[in-house]
Amino acid sequence: NNYVEFIRGELPVVISAPHGGALKPGETADRTYGTTVSDRNTVELSLAVRDALIEVTGHAPHLILSHLHRSKLDPNRELVEAAQGDPFAENAWHEFQDWITEARSLVSEDYERGLYLDMHGHGHAIPRVEIGYLLSSSDLNQSDSALNNITIVEKTSIRDLGRSAPETFSALVRGPKSFGGFLGDQGVRSIPSPGDPSPGTDPYYTGGYNTRTHGSRSGSEVVSGIQLEHPYAGVRDSDTNRRAYSVQLASAIHLFMMEHF
Repeated sequence: NNYVEFIRGELPVVISAPHGGALKPGETADRTYGTTVSDRNTVELSLAVRDALIEVTGHAPHLILSHLHRSKLDPNRELVEAAQGDPFAENAWHEFQDWITEARSLVSEDYERGLYLDMHGHGHAIPRVEIGYLLSSSDLNQSDSALNNITIVEKTSIRDLGRSAPETFSALVRGPKSFGGFLGDQGVRSIPSPGDPSPGTDPYYTGGYNTRTHGSRSGSEVVSGIQLEHPYAGVRDSDTNRRAYSVQLASAIHLFMMEHF
């Protein structure tokens, strides 16, 4: 019933939106525990980013969308919590996860390496994009020299990129040529970045199930993963703002890929 959608692309970029769906079909049971609030308009935002990347590069990213409301399915959790035994939700969960895997396989076949982005929305007080590499707040609160330790690099969702990049890992994560650095060049505040290198005691999302599962945490994985948590006001709240931000994000993705891939 079109609970999950896979739009194939050509770029070495995979984008997924697990929490922006609106469908609440009666055949699928409501989840009784876990988070059930949706990330409003992240499906629409992901589609706008796809359009913007086509405008910038002439080619599309791979795009995987969950159209079920989070009260029915949470594709950013393991199966038991995600679907809670409902067969329709379980089927949709497998489709969502398997299509990300298929898209990553296509990227690895066609290119040496690639990038996976999991799109989310947050309600934190500070209106900035939170970039998740599976680095905790305590990790990012450390000095650059501590962040450059290989044990830190190897636990992240960008392990493949971190091991091969010519710059230090701290520079890759929060320097001028980091993803946050390129977003800043587009006028978008984000963390970690040169302007916001660490969260301190402020709330910060590090990355979830999809980032852990589909990033480059093992030595054989060549598609690095990043979770993007977006504020609502000025970014997700209207079509005009989504379109404007998608142009900025597409430019940052393009520049980041050209620099590091």
